[in-house]
Amino acid sequence: MARARSLAAAAAFALIAVACSAGDGGGDSGIPSDPDEGSAGDAAGEVATTLGESQAEVVEAREAGEATGEDTRDVSSGPVHGGRLVYGIEADTANPFAPYAALCAISCRMIMRAVTESMYVTDANGDIVPYLVESETPSDDFLTWTLRIRDGITFHDGTPLTGEAVAYNINLCRFSQQTGPGYLGIENVWGEGQYVYYETSIPFATGPGPASRAQGCGFMFSPAWLETLPNNPMYTSPFSPLSAEERTAGLASATGDPSAPVGLGAFKFVEYTPGNGNSFIAERNPDYWRGPNGITGESLPYLDEIEFVVAVDIVGRSNGLRAGQFDIIHTSNADEIAKYEGDPDFVLLQANDFGETNFSLMNVASGVNPVLAELRGLDEPIQMDPHGLNAANPLVHLSCRKALAHAFDSERFVSERFQGLVRAANGPFPPGSMGYLDDSGYPSFDLDAARAEFAQCKADSGQNPVTFGFNSTNDPFNVESNELIVSMWRAAFGDEIAATIQPIEQGQYFGLALAGLYEMMGLRAHGGVDPIEQWLWWNSSTALPIDPTVPELASNLGRFQDPAIDAAYDVIRHNPDPEARREAAEEVNRAFGRNVWNLWTHWTLWGVIANPRVQNLTDLPIPGSDVGAFAVNAGAHHVAQIWCDDGDCQG
Repeated sequence: MARARSLAAAAAFALIAVACSAGDGGGDSGIPSDPDEGSAGDAAGEVATTLGESQAEVVEAREAGEATGEDTRDVSSGPVHGGRLVYGIEADTANPFAPYAALCAISCRMIMRAVTESMYVTDANGDIVPYLVESETPSDDFLTWTLRIRDGITFHDGTPLTGEAVAYNINLCRFSQQTGPGYLGIENVWGEGQYVYYETSIPFATGPGPASRAQGCGFMFSPAWLETLPNNPMYTSPFSPLSAEERTAGLASATGDPSAPVGLGAFKFVEYTPGNGNSFIAERNPDYWRGPNGITGESLPYLDEIEFVVAVDIVGRSNGLRAGQFDIIHTSNADEIAKYEGDPDFVLLQANDFGETNFSLMNVASGVNPVLAELRGLDEPIQMDPHGLNAANPLVHLSCRKALAHAFDSERFVSERFQGLVRAANGPFPPGSMGYLDDSGYPSFDLDAARAEFAQCKADSGQNPVTFGFNSTNDPFNVESNELIVSMWRAAFGDEIAATIQPIEQGQYFGLALAGLYEMMGLRAHGGVDPIEQWLWWNSSTALPIDPTVPELASNLGRFQDPAIDAAYDVIRHNPDPEARREAAEEVNRAFGRNVWNLWTHWTLWGVIANPRVQNLTDLPIPGSDVGAFAVNAGAHHVAQIWCDDGDCQG
């Protein structure tokens, strides 16, 4: 879904600041070192002028929702090999690192992009294009797909990337209870030589499998490693095609470590220590497929080593960058991003194009799920909350959800918490994305309407005060932000509402959402270039029951069932007509507005901040294409192309 962009935005999508370091001794990136090109004073003046123009253009792009995070700096010399890059990331990963089990958010995707590659990537136009896949061919009826895999690529253990290897990776995700729902409608996947074949029961007009093939289960890992893992779905899943004897035998010999991934990326796993303050270390892969010994004959990667250090608290992460502990950090905290906009000592890239949405997620599990019962071939209805764990949650009632939405002043929220750098959200799709609407029908800030709905909420729930828990990650900024939201509700409803903030460690946080063990929780999600990427999160068939005795992890975290969204996604997934898909995506947006399944707060702004010795943060070419990779996609970017001045990231 390529989109035209203004030349002004294209010139400086997200470069905010880069300036000379006093200790360089011979000129910095973007500052000429040749005496014939001008004096240092002249150069500094030119850079200052350029920075002023660049910042104005970036603000324009950001306000238009078109900041991509592209690193547009000019450099005075070409890339060099060497250096150790230390990257401060916002969170650790729960259940690392096999894609069928990992709860893989942005920090995890950064690690994945270091140690392996995906079948597809998103290009700078916003199109999902083949990467490890060389070509893809559908049948005329879109019921079969044939993929050819690039030849000559090897995993870090020396085993080849073949069609069989890709099919094994995909089938593990198909059989996984966590990721399997994303492959509904795909009946068979197998590989022969360098080919992978998909057979489906319904047409997949936009490609086989979830569009997350550019991330998530699209990341490829060595089958030799995957076969050693004790959580391998072939051994543990009730959907496994193996016999009981084969499962038992496989499990008995499964002594591998899921947190020691064997991929095929630019960097090879060295060590991992979990938790806040600990790290993931990977070293240069000399046999990388895009390196001198690889099939493309390029020079990637440039760095010798990369270390990802978990620093949950944004203030600590930012201080670590300023103190030299980190060479680069990422953050979605616009308040912190604002502090770097005028800072001449750091490079700041901004990205909100195709970004995520921040919202308060509500657990609406109740009643039965007939779609899931039919899918599983059951005559009896499936109870969504068989033990009544969510029965007292007032948010199952539309009146309560609408009351909270009407009582939330989103413009005040983004002004007070995010310096006005982000835009208040009215739906799941940011401006510029397919499905975005200026007016989605989502409730606007209106205290009279809020109080009218709240009177109905008290009657529907039988509660006064209306009481629920509000989960927040334990990052102090997030806690304070959610406390501001609660204060708005208290201002509207007084002591007739009792919403309690519950800070939770981030490593456990998303697991509670998957299990349905919450009432409300703050969340950031749903970034992507195509609405097909969200089907897994919003479909009735993935709204699984809350039942700790038979734990099922639901990708439809809110457990809502919306026939209009289901019908719209039948078009989005299976109809090749772009206009029909756009209209269907807009209907998804309106359905969210009508039913208030989520309480939207704002569309995310990501910042990637580095010391200026770190070069080429986001410009990764795609072999065989004149269009490079998308710079920063929902907070994650590629790392194989990064290099440091003089092969030294610290200086």
